[in-house]
Amino acid sequence: MTVRSQATNQRSGGSERKRALVRGMTSSTPSYVVEFDARTVYDFLVSLAVEAPEDQDLLPQDRQWLEDARASLSPERRRDLDECFGESPKAFCYATGALAVVTPTARTAREFVGSLATADTRSIVREMLGEVRRDPVAAAQLERILDGADEEIAEFVKRGEEYHAEAIAEFLAAPVAWIDRIRGLLGEWVVRFEMVEERVSRIIERDLELRASDRRTLAPPELIERTTGGVRWLGEAGVTRVVMSPSYFARPFNYLYAGLDWRLFAYPAADEALDRGDAMSPPPSLIRLHRALGDESRLRILRLLRDRDMYLTELAQQLEVSKPTMKHHLTQLRVAGLVTVTDQGAQTYYSLRRDRLSEAGDDLMRFLA
Repeated sequence: MTVRSQATNQRSGGSERKRALVRGMTSSTPSYVVEFDARTVYDFLVSLAVEAPEDQDLLPQDRQWLEDARASLSPERRRDLDECFGESPKAFCYATGALAVVTPTARTAREFVGSLATADTRSIVREMLGEVRRDPVAAAQLERILDGADEEIAEFVKRGEEYHAEAIAEFLAAPVAWIDRIRGLLGEWVVRFEMVEERVSRIIERDLELRASDRRTLAPPELIERTTGGVRWLGEAGVTRVVMSPSYFARPFNYLYAGLDWRLFAYPAADEALDRGDAMSPPPSLIRLHRALGDESRLRILRLLRDRDMYLTELAQQLEVSKPTMKHHLTQLRVAGLVTVTDQGAQTYYSLRRDRLSEAGDDLMRFLA
């Protein structure tokens, strides 16, 4: 099911709270459409990208399924999984999520695999590199590369994200070979995913129902922030659609994808959408909250954010830790609902969610009651 909510993203002119010093404010803001798209195809792709099942908020049987499914892949496909969907800079194939967005008729994992099997190489490459193609010069250059101008690959990759530059260069140098590897891996994974797909479908449909009131009443920026659990998105030039997809295997994180004129948030399905069964089991949100608070460094971060919003670099300098360490702490705080991350192009900063702090004690008392 796809649900749409349309409005113009408007920033307020002032605030009583201190903001980060550089925000890149512009005189005009783009309008965009927010769509909720509850298809299992996104969870199919997210499940491939999960490196550490123990870090995900899943029911025990599904965490075990994920571990067993990965271990049961053939050696060749396991290598493809690591090189295509792992955490290495070479693992660029997560961009196949773009193909799911532009193939709305593919409701299930198997339907998506079937559509990928018949898609032509040029179309696949275009969609996987859609974000770079927002630049008309880059779009024209990509067409020349697809026509055989390999000498332009090095210049083209400089226009995109530096982290994946090497992976994109290798992909463009041999797109047919890479796409064949992706098709082979997805074809082997779909058989395993179908073991849990029906249950995943029920969870994400239930999440969609739980958010019906938010979809009717919240403006797009607030809707995105509430749904993602703390990602404040201020819009991007050229982006006219924001797709929100509830995901079970993403829990408790958000998986972000970008295309030519859209952005996709595969957001964590709500705790209430799960059928946990055991009434004595504490809610995952309560566990995430107290896990986040049970660390001295994270408490210091909250104290720093009490006074103003701050960038990751600022926070790392204040606590004298590395950026990766700070990013880990901030991720734990965000998935616990304690901070908001504001994404504005190249600028990202963090804010304290004071309302969540005031609710923390109430959550514990409700569980104990």
